[in-house]
Amino acid sequence: MTNASHELKTPVTAITGFAETLLAGAKDDPETLTKFLGIIQREGARLTDLITDVLSISRIESQTVAAPKLTKVLLADLVDEQFEVMQQSAAGQSIELVNAVDQHAVILADRDKLIEILKNLISNAIKYNQPNGQVRVSYQQTAAQWTLTVADTGIGISQADQTRVFERFYRVDSSRNKQVVTGTGLGLAIVAELVAAMKGQIHLESQRGVGTSVAVTIPQSHATPDR
Repeated sequence: MTNASHELKTPVTAITGFAETLLAGAKDDPETLTKFLGIIQREGARLTDLITDVLSISRIESQTVAAPKLTKVLLADLVDEQFEVMQQSAAGQSIELVNAVDQHAVILADRDKLIEILKNLISNAIKYNQPNGQVRVSYQQTAAQWTLTVADTGIGISQADQTRVFERFYRVDSSRNKQVVTGTGLGLAIVAELVAAMKGQIHLESQRGVGTSVAVTIPQSHATPDR
């Protein structure tokens, strides 16, 4: 929680500081007023995202001891739902969203956990993509396991950063990316927690300037409803 406290304090300090500066007289300059209100708005949005992600981590940890709520999930529909939610964000960068999941693929899974996994992986794939890029979601199944893969044509992750991206609050250095991307540093940590709760594994492949692929593999033994 020390890291969480630090991360939450940063936007709060910024919002308070700029608000105090405006109240002290900076608001009388229209250009400064507009600039500072923009900063306050961005920091407020960042604070909201942080709180949401910290609450998600806390909720996941509290539920790890509970039995999974397994239901039949039509996977392609679930992917379409997440694409619809993020369509505006993707359109802003002219990113193509491709659902390559078999329309008839049905799996037994914890629907809420799966939604959270998809939301975070697709969001990252859009956020760290390049203009006119693509986000592709695919699925494979064997007798032993099923694998969900989210691949993008984005900026990629360096070899050094690949070993740390699942750590809480870890963000890739934008100076190495040459692309400034805002985020809480909790998206992949949340995915890792959820996959662990489902007794699964995560495999990440990435190449700078080419893209990133994240595969989540869940054993079929997990997908056996309690009787």
